[in-house]
Amino acid sequence: MHEPVGFNRWLLNTFSIWELALILIAACMVVSLGGLVVARRFVPSLVGKAGERSLSTAVGIATGLFSFVLAFTIGQLYSGFTNAGNAVQNEATQLSQLVRVSSYLSAKEGRDLNRLALTYAREVEGHEWSLMRSGHASPQAWRLIDRMYGDLAAYKPATPNEGAFYGQATSLLNQLVAARRTRLAAAESPFPHAFEVMLAIGAVLALLTTLNFKPADDRLQLFTIAAASALVGMALLVALSLEYPFSGDVTVSKTPFSQITQAQLDYARR
Repeated sequence: MHEPVGFNRWLLNTFSIWELALILIAACMVVSLGGLVVARRFVPSLVGKAGERSLSTAVGIATGLFSFVLAFTIGQLYSGFTNAGNAVQNEATQLSQLVRVSSYLSAKEGRDLNRLALTYAREVEGHEWSLMRSGHASPQAWRLIDRMYGDLAAYKPATPNEGAFYGQATSLLNQLVAARRTRLAAAESPFPHAFEVMLAIGAVLALLTTLNFKPADDRLQLFTIAAASALVGMALLVALSLEYPFSGDVTVSKTPFSQITQAQLDYARR
């Protein structure tokens, strides 16, 4: 049974990137304007002028820390996104080589291995890619891998050349499975919740820096709040979009697997 989809992944799969941008910016605006109302009503009477300056300094320090955490988080998420793309490319490369090598193996097992490898490419490109949007894998893809191992276990090389190709096919299949596990891990592993909480708190503190308890110009303050809300909202959008490399509008491409099946179709038409 599949585990329930997390809230962040649900957001990515439910709303487009532009809708998410509007939602996050609107949420930041609500926080900022709510903070403005509270600050004007309660802060001056509670802390006085000296307290306002100290509070502004404290919020400024917190904002600096938020900027550091945000930069670190986005850097880590982008690195994970890039690694997921590399895993896809590596898996497709091993599979493409396996298709090529298996075509040089004689006997029924060699032909079956070639057919199973191409079927695996189509399964990953189609069914499994849609499952990964929710962090799940295709059981059929694992069964195809088991069958490929079965064909290799049953194959008996008749010549030294066939033995060499058999060894390459076994090595390529092992590397394919390793790359597949890396890809699936990237699809299933969210960013630690502690960092998500830190980002949320830091975003609120960053928005509080726009609050001037006795502003000289209300229009200027509203413009500052809108600009800060857009900036913080877009920063959070970048972090959210990179958290799950196979969910939402910004995803790792499945083109490497598509190229395998297309190359086989082109070869069959010759």
